[in-house]
Amino acid sequence: MKLEVNIPENLNDITLGQYQEFLKIKEPTEEDILKVFLNINIQGLVKIKAADVDTYATHITSLFNNEPEFQNRFDLRGQEFGFIPNLDEITYGENKDVTAYINDWQTMHKAMAVLYRPITNKLAKKYLIEEYEGSHKYSEVMKEMPLGVVMGSMVFFYNLTNDLLKAIPSYLEKEAKKGQMTGAISAENGEAIKKYIHSLKATSEDLKRLQDYPSILV
Repeated sequence: MKLEVNIPENLNDITLGQYQEFLKIKEPTEEDILKVFLNINIQGLVKIKAADVDTYATHITSLFNNEPEFQNRFDLRGQEFGFIPNLDEITYGENKDVTAYINDWQTMHKAMAVLYRPITNKLAKKYLIEEYEGSHKYSEVMKEMPLGVVMGSMVFFYNLTNDLLKAIPSYLEKEAKKGQMTGAISAENGEAIKKYIHSLKATSEDLKRLQDYPSILV
């Protein structure tokens, strides 16, 4: 009897949790790809036509070749989740948690629980999201979120981080000129700026590394 399987058509048909499980496999095979992303066990796998195994595996790996677009909303468990509407107003707690979790795929669900929360009110394209109470509230739920949404938000963060790094030299030049006139830049402030730049660079490098991870599938 031929097994009926649901083949993912895009990255939004794959969950973050599935991808996290896949990355735990050191040397994945075609069998591993099918078992994880088709959500089947070995008993189900042996029922798939031999000619389809390579076809399915090749199709799934090809989904990782396209750069996903940023999506600020998605539905999960009958609830609409929205990305933090205004990153300029991100709180210290939100920023501290997202930067701690977004650099590792195995904690990515916790980072997504910071960036995406249930929408509480909306008007046209504008919306408000639930107040942040800690990543623990929705981190397990986020393992079920679409992988395409996750990767799109990572590209967004990577580009945002690089834009900040590019803007820093001109900002420092302006501050240096102010400091020459007012003596406002102290050694303590200078050290804080260095740490901030180092943190941005580390985040940028980590995000780039994580975005390149799908290449192991090809």
